[in-house]
Amino acid sequence: MKQYYSIGEVSRIMGISTQTLRYYCSIDLLEPAYINPDTGYRYYTYNQFHLIDRIRYLQKMGMSLEQIREVLVHNDIAALQKHLEELEQNCVAQIRQLDDTLDTIRWYRDYFNFSDEAEQEYSYVRHFPKRHLVAVKIRDDEDNASYHLRLTSLRNRPEMKNLSYMRQYSLILDYDSLIENKLKRYYLGMFIKSAPKQSSENILEIPEGDYFCFRSRILSEGWNPYQVNMFFADKKKKPTLVLANEFENSLQEYHQCPYEVQILIEPEE
Repeated sequence: MKQYYSIGEVSRIMGISTQTLRYYCSIDLLEPAYINPDTGYRYYTYNQFHLIDRIRYLQKMGMSLEQIREVLVHNDIAALQKHLEELEQNCVAQIRQLDDTLDTIRWYRDYFNFSDEAEQEYSYVRHFPKRHLVAVKIRDDEDNASYHLRLTSLRNRPEMKNLSYMRQYSLILDYDSLIENKLKRYYLGMFIKSAPKQSSENILEIPEGDYFCFRSRILSEGWNPYQVNMFFADKKKKPTLVLANEFENSLQEYHQCPYEVQILIEPEE
């Protein structure tokens, strides 16, 4: 076995540039085993190949060269374990963030798939878990633009902006007005993906339960509430919660988009 390998040979065998090897030396991470005093040529031993491989392995996991120098030069396994634990925690946090982003991408993709289906008017009963809506209360004298702007301002407050929103506008409506083909709006909001840690008068808890659902263009003048009247005609309890979730069918215009209306079915006594 050869005693020394030139920097060029190490570069070819290990697949690492000579500039990188020189940089390792400049930061006292890996010095050549021998430097010819006459030529300045650098030479490495076979055992140093193992050190080069370990440096690159730790770099690939995310350790900085300064951290690697710290643990290798001092042969400090305890420090290495501490850095690896920190890397593990960072990776877990990144994975959670990526999972959340992936979930949001899939939801938004399905949102637009559903917007096509929402053009078809039919009804069904669906069970929903407990949900949370970040919402503003709509004043009687308030126009559409005003309460939309107030919701946007609310969502961008420091305590609200980091919540994970599902980008879909939702209205809470008055049931009596709905069945009279009128829309009395109580709240405008946007659902968040998980229960918030903080409490706020602007975060409404939407109860778990069975909901009578139908799809329609409820903002259009020709909408007919006959489906609602037929379903609740024989119910003993009048619904106390009506949600209307917007499904955009255009990226530029939203006034004529379809809605999925969800009406909480009160349990019979």
